[in-house]
Amino acid sequence: MSARDVVIIGAGYAGVMAANRLAGSNHDLRVSVINPVADFVERIRLHEVAAGSRATAAVPMGSVLAGHVDFIEDSASRIDPDDRRVHFASGREPIGYDVLLYAVGSGLVSSGAPDGAYGFGDAESAARLRAGLTRLDRGATVSIVGAGLTGVELAAEVAQKYPQLRVRLISRGLIAGGLSESGATAVRTRLTALGVEMVENTDVQQCEGSTLVCSGGITLPSDCTVWAAGFRVPRLARDSGLPTDAEARLIVDESLSCPDYPEIFGAGDAVRVPDSVGRHLRMSCASALPLGAHAADSITARLENRAPAPLSAGYMIRCISLGRKSGLIQTVTPDDRPRRFVVRGRLAGVAKEQICRMTLSWLKSELRRGGSFTWPKGPLPADVSVPVEAR
Repeated sequence: MSARDVVIIGAGYAGVMAANRLAGSNHDLRVSVINPVADFVERIRLHEVAAGSRATAAVPMGSVLAGHVDFIEDSASRIDPDDRRVHFASGREPIGYDVLLYAVGSGLVSSGAPDGAYGFGDAESAARLRAGLTRLDRGATVSIVGAGLTGVELAAEVAQKYPQLRVRLISRGLIAGGLSESGATAVRTRLTALGVEMVENTDVQQCEGSTLVCSGGITLPSDCTVWAAGFRVPRLARDSGLPTDAEARLIVDESLSCPDYPEIFGAGDAVRVPDSVGRHLRMSCASALPLGAHAADSITARLENRAPAPLSAGYMIRCISLGRKSGLIQTVTPDDRPRRFVVRGRLAGVAKEQICRMTLSWLKSELRRGGSFTWPKGPLPADVSVPVEAR
């Protein structure tokens, strides 16, 4: 049998994990990865880049992606599921596939930011924010809108790096409300120690120059506004006529295969996994890695004429950096509900850094031995709770 062509759109955590796992299998596969930038971007470090604590979050793609994988630096403009081809934004010749993995990822809703606010969520926006922070005068106010884990980490990082600035974190709900009582207390205590002003239960409705107009008629001065509220996914699947949900995520079944097009699989933030196995999943590196690995295993099963197994992926901890010298490790149930035990302070900061480094190690381990990555199993369906507000 001739080699099968597997095309992966997206070289984030899910896409690279899947590519390496497939390339390391014993099957005769030609694996191609399409990505708009040449480097692998550690999105979990973008807050460090924005604050100026780290020069870059980019890692050479060749250091994490298998050498015999064909890397295509371009953007996919359209998927033709009937002809099994992917078209490119550059106009280059479309590429055909026997199997397609949709792993385009997500970004923070920078496009929904009011005029005058910085978006935040990719390498370019992090670099722009970094430059903007260096131009602020002493005593200037930096307002970070959105207090999920991204907003919390960014607020702590900026406050530690720029003690001469006034940092404000604005949340629609309670800051750290999805953590255990001790975890939330630790986060809030650390933010207070760094001088971060916390504004809760407030919705920013408009940015008028250096003034934020909020719910309840509240106005807040802001010399630098950062929009870190919510995620969005590319519209590629929807624009290509593939089945998507209201948020433009590709709809897949329990094995991560698209029901209407069984040769198309999905992994990462841009897919809608059935509630039966994925109601608890959140957009994160911690989800993308096992979804990428499981998608690769499902593709392998399909190529071997076996029925792919349903996804089972859960959590053990939530890791939060709180500046360069502190952090929080919150233990959780498989469906991401907080447990009582937490690790805080410098020890948690060291652990968080080690876990960030391990994500690259897990990707690289698939270069040496395909199928080496393992992950916590998910909860039983009856144990899955409604996930906490976006974090």
